[in-house]
Amino acid sequence: MSKIFAILSFLISFSAMALDYGIDRLSEGEIAQKLTGKNLAVLTHSAAKSKSGIHLIDFLHQKFQLKKIFAPEHGLRTLADDWVEDGTDENTGLPVISLYKRGAKAPRAEDLQGIDAIVIDLQDVGVRYYTYFSTIAEVMKATAPLNVEVILLDRPNLLGGKIVEGKLLDEELSGNFISYHTVPTRHGMTMGELALMINEEKKIGSRLTIIPVAGWKRENLLALNERPWIAPSPALKEISQVGYYNLWGTMENFNLAVGRGLTNELAFRVIGSPWITPKESVELSRQLNDLKIDGITFTPFSWKVTRAIFDGLVANGVQLQWSGKEVRSDEFTYKVSAILFKMFPDRLTMSALAPNFYGSKQIVNAIKNNTPWENIQSLIDSEIENFKQRRAPYILY
Repeated sequence: MSKIFAILSFLISFSAMALDYGIDRLSEGEIAQKLTGKNLAVLTHSAAKSKSGIHLIDFLHQKFQLKKIFAPEHGLRTLADDWVEDGTDENTGLPVISLYKRGAKAPRAEDLQGIDAIVIDLQDVGVRYYTYFSTIAEVMKATAPLNVEVILLDRPNLLGGKIVEGKLLDEELSGNFISYHTVPTRHGMTMGELALMINEEKKIGSRLTIIPVAGWKRENLLALNERPWIAPSPALKEISQVGYYNLWGTMENFNLAVGRGLTNELAFRVIGSPWITPKESVELSRQLNDLKIDGITFTPFSWKVTRAIFDGLVANGVQLQWSGKEVRSDEFTYKVSAILFKMFPDRLTMSALAPNFYGSKQIVNAIKNNTPWENIQSLIDSEIENFKQRRAPYILY
């Protein structure tokens, strides 16, 4: 770790009251010098705009020697919800290589030929199963043996850096694209901090430089970042949906619609299915409201699904109203899932990847068996305390 922090020391010394993401700091002398004279590639998407409104690709293309563009899941324009093919960037004419296409989620050696450094700026949302960190890790693994530097432009964790929630991922489940590393569901780390952790713990050996955020405090949440929201994936149309996604994004593991659609205004605000009757949706909302979770209410809701599972059919279920007040997400998800299994034991099914989302087969089995939350909480809490100690050497803020 000492070598890593020596690289970062001149960057962290920057002092400012304003909130500046890594991308906002690229014109600073010492940082700009790291990019000068190098053949650069970039891994990014539509959310990578500075607070002045300039996109990272345009900035690098104008000021430095940008040669190639890599795109993560959802593509460079953040519009796709399926495999993304290679292409050409219409603004710069540079080749765009997808890192989310069938059979390929990492750069090939030939893709990195002639590249000295790859600059990364991806907007994450603070939960383990969101895949952008997996892509970053795969890039680190691909570049390490080629001695290609990785320069990661850090961003705040939209869910803050203080609160940690959820089961630590079991080691046997790690390495999957939606469950890459053994961290809790809500890990409270930035992409830069996670990159430092996995580079060290997995002994990747990446030439890694983090350009830190200036002016961010770990207790700051998504509502305090004070810049226009640019969706990092199609279903997170509004910044408030990041909070809903944290609360019960795992509902996508069931044979339930979660509001994804052509416009996505309902995404992660509703759950339902054609196999739930309107009468059952009333009972479901009653049982969920009986949980008496402060800041959360449920109402019966029906809508016509316009994309993904049950496309074209009417789903019945519930809509979640959330005040924005802090809710313990792992407890919430656990209790909602248990009620669903209790109400619909013969109709509700769970995907084979559910343990990867929940962190453990043990949690999935406990939900199915209606094990009380209190029996699980002590296990999760002890793991979280151990994790906080484990992550301490990688904390930048």
